[in-house]
Amino acid sequence: MSSIIHLLSIASHAILYRPLFNRLSTYLAGKLPFSYGYFIVLLAIAAQWGSSPGQTYAVSVFTPYLEEDLGLSKSALSTAYMLGTFLAAIPLTLVGPLSDRFGIRATCVAVTGLLGITCCAAASASGFYGILAVFLMLRFLGQGAMTLLAGNMVSMWFQVKLGTMNAIMCAGSAAAFAIVPIVLSQLIDRFDWQTAFLFEGGALLAGLLPAIALMYRNHPADVGQLLDQKGKRDRGTTEPTLDDLHSDSQTATAETTTSNPPSNAATQNQTLNQAVRHPTFWILAADMCFWAAIGTGVVFHSQAIFADLGVSKATSQLMFPLFSISMLVAQLGGGPLADRLPMHLLLSTAFAALAGGVLAIPFLAGNASVYGFAILFGGGQGLAIAVTATMWARYYGRKHLGTIRGAIWSLTVAGSGSGPLILGSIADSTGDFIAGLWLFGGCLVPLIVLSLFARKQELR
Repeated sequence: MSSIIHLLSIASHAILYRPLFNRLSTYLAGKLPFSYGYFIVLLAIAAQWGSSPGQTYAVSVFTPYLEEDLGLSKSALSTAYMLGTFLAAIPLTLVGPLSDRFGIRATCVAVTGLLGITCCAAASASGFYGILAVFLMLRFLGQGAMTLLAGNMVSMWFQVKLGTMNAIMCAGSAAAFAIVPIVLSQLIDRFDWQTAFLFEGGALLAGLLPAIALMYRNHPADVGQLLDQKGKRDRGTTEPTLDDLHSDSQTATAETTTSNPPSNAATQNQTLNQAVRHPTFWILAADMCFWAAIGTGVVFHSQAIFADLGVSKATSQLMFPLFSISMLVAQLGGGPLADRLPMHLLLSTAFAALAGGVLAIPFLAGNASVYGFAILFGGGQGLAIAVTATMWARYYGRKHLGTIRGAIWSLTVAGSGSGPLILGSIADSTGDFIAGLWLFGGCLVPLIVLSLFARKQELR
């Protein structure tokens, strides 16, 4: 699969960099009274929405119908989901380097096209191995590749305002958590689950793909601008080198004031080999992996968890909008805070909220467990997303951003596949989810302390 994306990225790169495909974005960039980067934020939000077919909140809508129509038990479907997610982490390690080599634009066009085709093919899936192949592709291309690329889009256009812009992007994408499951559920109720998959594929192929191809540009220099601003470049080239991009990062950073302490020093571009030699990389890897595993596990089994606690179906379904609102508020506040406060302190705070959200379920029980989990875990996740989205470029620079972030994201995707199986297995052994929830909450507590040591590495 990675070789297919490689070939499509080469073809996309060759086609997209012809003047014809750049005219619209160049024209808009020249006419807009503000930086084209703000328009890039909107495209990043759209790309995050485009990752929905591979996200757990969307897949969970299909699970009852897949079990019934494909004749699969809950354990069989969960196993297929876990195996698909684990296998998806293998080719995902190459998406970051491909985006570094061919650019986010070409790689994202290839990923979007393949994801759209996968959604259409999912409508005719049958049997265990058929749905396993669908889960593999959805998790690799949707939750993995598309989320990774969308997150890097904003980082390529902002430095001083990166935290705030990431917060806006995350807030826009958080709405997908509340809206997409409702839309898919209505489509299934009115038509069938096959039609819902075809709708997802059509939206990607007819909507997102041409938008990325025609409107996204890899760097500010592609349209004669600088990081964070509309200002003109003095260089005569329209295709910047990665060293030019680093130079622009220094220029934008030099223009900050003392009100932005995290950005006063120019960011050093690090390679993956340099990053892995510092404990911060492994702390962030552990944070992302455990966060993904625990969050996916609880959300995947949420309806069964709350039913065991005597919560009505109507009340348990309130979790999704409450979760989304809490995440949205935390993201909007977390981005600006990441521009002003030490990010390791914010990350530790986020994990304290995540741990509190998981532990609130067995501690509070009843309806209060729904509200406690949604508010605390949703808020912690929103803050963690806003902070980590800013950390990558601030800590490691932009030159090898795809490779570094892709390595950690592969671990994250693999971790997300283990959560549902671990929690489900404990529930099968003990008769309920309580022991598993205490275990999950306990795993998050040490990360609160470890995150305090996730400081920026200075190269010597």
